[in-house]
Amino acid sequence: MIFPEYIKSNDIIGVTAPSDGNYKEVELTRLAYARTRLEQRGYRVYITENVRQSIGGKSGPAHERLEQLMELVENSGVKSIVFAKGGDFLMEVLSLLDYEVLRQNPKWIQGYSDSTGLLFTMTTMCDIA
Repeated sequence: MIFPEYIKSNDIIGVTAPSDGNYKEVELTRLAYARTRLEQRGYRVYITENVRQSIGGKSGPAHERLEQLMELVENSGVKSIVFAKGGDFLMEVLSLLDYEVLRQNPKWIQGYSDSTGLLFTMTTMCDIA
């Protein structure tokens, strides 16, 4: 089993929204607070464009959500990826993913409800913890 590199001070934590995004004031306030707290702990935080929008329960079209997720996966400076919100539409991205790229760039990934679809697939198809 492949274990991604553990995150350490000055590493980048990437935040993306492969399903729904944040648009309510309280969600944006939480996002800003989380970023500040992570930066106070010595991490750098990179937030993709789609995190701050929601259109019909999606942070954008499937191809944009895929591009922004894969941007973080392929960035060697990003050691961890956090999904900013759950939702019902990650499944639109799963069939478009390049699982070989995921295998070659293991990252710690966490998120809300629908991240299970990707995490299960990464463990079973890519052998990533």
